[in-house]
Amino acid sequence: MILSLKNMRSCLLLFLCCGILFATAAGMTSLHSSAEKGGVQLPILMYHHILKDTSKQNKYTISPKEFESDLQYIKENGYKTVTVQNLIDYCENGKALPEKPIMITFDDGYESVYAYAVPLLREYEMCAVVNIIGKYTDLYSESDDHSVNYTHITWEQLKACLEDGTLEVASHTYDMHTNQDGRNGIKKKKSESDSEYRKAITEDLTQLQNRAQEMLGVQPVAFAYPFGQISKETLPILKEIGFKAVFCCWEKVNVLTGDSEELYHLNRFNRPHNTSTKSFFASIEKQMT
Repeated sequence: MILSLKNMRSCLLLFLCCGILFATAAGMTSLHSSAEKGGVQLPILMYHHILKDTSKQNKYTISPKEFESDLQYIKENGYKTVTVQNLIDYCENGKALPEKPIMITFDDGYESVYAYAVPLLREYEMCAVVNIIGKYTDLYSESDDHSVNYTHITWEQLKACLEDGTLEVASHTYDMHTNQDGRNGIKKKKSESDSEYRKAITEDLTQLQNRAQEMLGVQPVAFAYPFGQISKETLPILKEIGFKAVFCCWEKVNVLTGDSEELYHLNRFNRPHNTSTKSFFASIEKQMT
């Protein structure tokens, strides 16, 4: 069938109009989506210890059942766990994050994480970040004393979790998770000069970086402030050492726009015992739109 010139012009006009409408709609959708989101909302959960002994459960120690209940909520509500490396890839390489990202972190690196959390993370096909204290990982890697109540995760256990992607290792200092000799975590001492402080912090953090490289073949890219104590002199040193993300303790939902600087101020929600999963997540989600 041969089209008339008039019909051909009509078809061409329709084609051009459809193309313009499609391009406009696509552009509007992209702009609308970006404007509507205003960035990617990322809640980060902060856990410490997991124990079955009810007498030891408190603001920083929960039960395995409470942790599993949290994982069930995460799964049933469409959240997807992410790592620090995922955030770095999002900011530096434009790699998309899942639709509802969430991060699970553990401070201090207790062996209870390996005993109770890791099997559940594997069962639910999730991942977490563990912020280790290098001195204690070294200590219990060489010790025959292993009690889930107080010992810390070993290099061998960490390596197994790294290999299957269950855990990502971050730094919680080598030996500055302490409140002794005038030092409050990683904060500068009142009597300390800037150069003395820089030397002390750099030596401690570099020691853990080197040990992790030796024992795991990787260096942590994230750092968590001990006790949430921050001083203005710390961040430039962390950047110089090579950290690309820093965990704080402000209980706010993070909004990531792709700016790498946002990763140096990651907020987290502490997960206490004796709070229902529903209540815990309700307190987080009321901040989200």
